Amino acid sequence: MENQDNYLAYFKYDGELVEDGYLDARKSAEALIGIDEIFRYFLHEKSPELSEIDFELPVRVRKGSWETIIPENIGEWLQLIVGSGITTYSISALKKMAQNDIGDSGFKDVFKGIIKSVKWTIQIGKHIKTLSKKTFENVKFKEQNGIQFVGIENDENELLYVPKNYLDIYTRIPENILARITQNVEIGRELKIGFSKKEANDKDDTEKEVSISVNEKSIFYRKSETEDILFPELKHNQYVELIGYVTRGNENSNTIGFLYNNHILTCYPIQGKITTDISSFFTDCIIRGYIDRMDKMGEFIEKRPRIRYLDVKPIDKDTESTLFTE
Repeated sequence: MENQDNYLAYFKYDGELVEDGYLDARKSAEALIGIDEIFRYFLHEKSPELSEIDFELPVRVRKGSWETIIPENIGEWLQLIVGSGITTYSISALKKMAQNDIGDSGFKDVFKGIIKSVKWTIQIGKHIKTLSKKTFENVKFKEQNGIQFVGIENDENELLYVPKNYLDIYTRIPENILARITQNVEIGRELKIGFSKKEANDKDDTEKEVSISVNEKSIFYRKSETEDILFPELKHNQYVELIGYVTRGNENSNTIGFLYNNHILTCYPIQGKITTDISSFFTDCIIRGYIDRMDKMGEFIEKRPRIRYLDVKPIDKDTESTLFTE
């Protein structure tokens, strides 16, 4: 049997429907897109300089499950991937990480933090039966092993103690953050997320792997969230001025990622190269341009809008408010 400790963490589907280790191509694609979106979102939250790096997470198919794994040596692995298709922005991001003394162990800590954020989000969602509730009253506090925990009640007056930093993260996440990866959950196919035995049991982690069954699916997934047109008010060729955050730049495709209302939109300049806009990367910005919904066949049916932009300019950040009280 394969060594269970040679990876950091996993996202997997488990059950009778994947007992031979297979998931059809469309479901696999949706799952991978969903996992990528989750990592991009939390990378932006945790280390914005990393979110510009292009990388692909490996998929491993084994009898009894379909899973995406996070390599244990994530720092070396990322640098290898970047080295094979390096860009100005990849080099810049890695230099920023090095300047912050993050190193290989820091890369690993960043990705462990992402997994723990997702696990706690699932635990909170299952506890309060929704991801829409973002404020909490009458909370309890306790400190354990040097970590501050916040106790939140559900409708049955049961307490769930969550590390304060992960509860802070939960209060900012979009409600549909797990929609793509939970849409594949059915009778006979559960979603499970956890760490390898070697990496499990951090003091601020959930006690064990988390899972989402078909009975819990509605907490995290609603059909319209992944299948309806995104931002239908944004029409093809419409002029817009939108405020958001530039999450990454890709010199090869000459595109930038623009975080707008909890969704990352692909944007490309009408003229020139994105290199002229490098001062706007990893900042809150206003982008001016035109909506593009044309698909590869020349029809205006794209569900996710792109932006052909004239320019993108930095703006000042807003301050955040406190979201729960004692």
